[in-house]
Amino acid sequence: TMAELREAAEHTSIDLLVIDEENKTVYITDPKASIDVGAIAKGYAAQKLADKLKSMGADNMAINAGGNIITIGLKPDGSNWSTGLTNPHSTSNDDRIICTLEIGETALVTSGNYERYFICDGVRYHHIIDPETLMPANYFASVSIFTADSGLADALSTALFCMSYEEGLALVERIGGVEVLWIYKDGTIKKTDGVHFVQ
Repeated sequence: TMAELREAAEHTSIDLLVIDEENKTVYITDPKASIDVGAIAKGYAAQKLADKLKSMGADNMAINAGGNIITIGLKPDGSNWSTGLTNPHSTSNDDRIICTLEIGETALVTSGNYERYFICDGVRYHHIIDPETLMPANYFASVSIFTADSGLADALSTALFCMSYEEGLALVERIGGVEVLWIYKDGTIKKTDGVHFVQ
């Protein structure tokens, strides 16, 4: 019920998390709160892997960590990498890819409503919750982030999924060095200038 959701929301503030850098400890002040790192852990781990491989001398590589992509350098033929983005509205393998992108050295992370969800009374309920409505975010079908750090890309893909286009664009413009591709529920695509489709 909404009453239960509002009660649960009382135990989600970042202020409940206490980080003691000197003693290298973390604890939560509210026994009803817990930490869920789902919006950043995979991106962070993938970035650590890429950093380790680079330190070992890997100059050209592509990592796909369950959909979180990191590209370093160029392909063996000297060209940029390319990748397809999943079509959130796909009904078969024939339309599984909505567009193909040319990417340079970057991290790419997508958040969407099309993999973890259930349908009840004709309504799709997915796993990315809007903290304002306490219900699944309803702005987009997917949001893809391109930036140098995979952990940041992971966090931003979730955050922008829960924001209007205007709010998300303003945020990434303030941060700098971030490109975005938004796919709306009706299939409309918006993107920042640095996102390039393969011709």
